[in-house]
Amino acid sequence: MRARIQSRTRMTPVQFPVEMGRLAGEIIASYEARISSVEQIVESTHEMLESFRGQREAMRARLRETLAQAAHLRKCDFDTMMGGILVRQEERERAVRETMRGYLREQRETAAALKEALARGETERIGSVKQLLKGIETRREEREREIRALLAEFRREQEGMSRALQHLLSNGGSVRAKEFKATLRAIQAGTGEGGRDDGDDMRVLSGAGVRSF
Repeated sequence: MRARIQSRTRMTPVQFPVEMGRLAGEIIASYEARISSVEQIVESTHEMLESFRGQREAMRARLRETLAQAAHLRKCDFDTMMGGILVRQEERERAVRETMRGYLREQRETAAALKEALARGETERIGSVKQLLKGIETRREEREREIRALLAEFRREQEGMSRALQHLLSNGGSVRAKEFKATLRAIQAGTGEGGRDDGDDMRVLSGAGVRSF
């Protein structure tokens, strides 16, 4: 009786290649869909960075003119004082771009390597295919956690800086050089306007138009 049951469940030599082919097709299709999703995330991240840059430059230009008129702060002095913060922001933007491009490149390379391995028949058993996929999935989850943390930190810094500069601009013509210097120190310390944080550091900039993983 037991032998008859095993004979029904055991895959025949003819069925095995068919099953492996079906499984390989599903794996490849899944990864191609994943890459398409990552490409869209990379594109929306680029748009988000450009949006932040545009907002920052607009506020910087307004504040430069306001301080020149209301506090008699020379524009060259303003540029020097803002220089360090702008360099820091540009470095962070480059880090975000490079990380996202690197992640997309990793996904493409993984898909190509997996497709090649399946085509060569290196994974001779379905169990070995599942084990291979488990390792790939573990690595992907680790990288996505790293990216979420990076994007959340970048968002926090950008929003903190925006709040701080907007607070100065809301004072209109009454803004003073002393207030400006204190705000710069707060931004450099990473606190923005009083260091307020919304406690949602693992969100992937969904409020800025960036899609979630």
